[in-house]
Amino acid sequence: MKIGIDAHAAESDGSGNCTYIRNVLRELRQVDTRNDYVLYVTNSRHPFYSDFRSYANFKIKQLAWKNPLIRIPFALARETRRDNLDILHVQYIAPPFHEGKLVATIHDLGFLHVPESFSRFEVLRSKILIRMTANRADRIITGSHFSKNDIAERYDIDPGRIAVISHGVSPDFKPEGDPAATQKILIKYGIQKPYILCVGRLNPRKNLTALVKAFALVKKERAIPHKLVIAGKEDYATRKIIQTIEASGNPDDVRLTGFVEDADLPSLYNGADVFLYPSLFEGVGLPVLEAMACGVPVIASDSSSLTEIVRDAGLLIDPLDIDEMTDALSKITMDRELRDDFISRGAARAGKFSWASTARETLEIYESLHRTRA
Repeated sequence: MKIGIDAHAAESDGSGNCTYIRNVLRELRQVDTRNDYVLYVTNSRHPFYSDFRSYANFKIKQLAWKNPLIRIPFALARETRRDNLDILHVQYIAPPFHEGKLVATIHDLGFLHVPESFSRFEVLRSKILIRMTANRADRIITGSHFSKNDIAERYDIDPGRIAVISHGVSPDFKPEGDPAATQKILIKYGIQKPYILCVGRLNPRKNLTALVKAFALVKKERAIPHKLVIAGKEDYATRKIIQTIEASGNPDDVRLTGFVEDADLPSLYNGADVFLYPSLFEGVGLPVLEAMACGVPVIASDSSSLTEIVRDAGLLIDPLDIDEMTDALSKITMDRELRDDFISRGAARAGKFSWASTARETLEIYESLHRTRA
């Protein structure tokens, strides 16, 4: 079987799409030596692809165009046809005239639920092309039952065509045994202990202005010694978040690190006392699993897929209720017994998610489609 994968997202450091495709590809090369893969990329020199060159059944093919308006409908369509694929796997958007079996991973429909988190062009493009891809795909993969139900209802698609395949947690996310190594990374990013951590782009859907306000209230009412660290790339909400920090009364206690390298993230989790993720909408919410795997107690939104992912392994809150967020922060920073309970529950919960399982179940989708090809 010859499988093509649109792998360009692997070049976008710091995005959820990047984390997903990198880990699926790494595990596919371990679990599948029978089938041939063509990875369609926009920068074949990206360091991520270097390890794949030693695998005989993986081929890296650079597309001529990076602009998605040309790359997907023309360059990707042309190359997949030339390569005579059995299956093409994309994230979100497929070439409109692709011939052959199609698998589409659609993590969520955030552009419909929180359109303010995207540019107007992205929303318009997504409304048209993701719907087209979903309706044409032989199988859709998504990471939560929440997203499955949302996709089926919004696009009037048979739920049987949608497979829920859980995302994983990299083995790199675990409790660290070397405090000195952790401290070295914290110094690199200008972080002081103790601190509350949130990981995510500075995007409206992450609800970070509410987080800053809740943190300011806890500092004022309970005088906790903690700092607040928000680790993530700048995005549409950057200016508003900075303004909220400046108006909070304690701007020196909030640290925006900017982009954090993948290799450094485990140390940031390990150094934190609490991980708080007040996102308004998530298809999965990988950072909560990564925090749990590192032994950090989690507070997360009782919304979208997060309720399903966290279950009883974290403290769930209404992300629109700042008082509730403030109360949760007070509880988990001041109650050692509660913290220990959530640390234990979180480790057990995170242990149920692995990228190896994600890859194996994805391969099963490919094989089932190949068996039923016309």
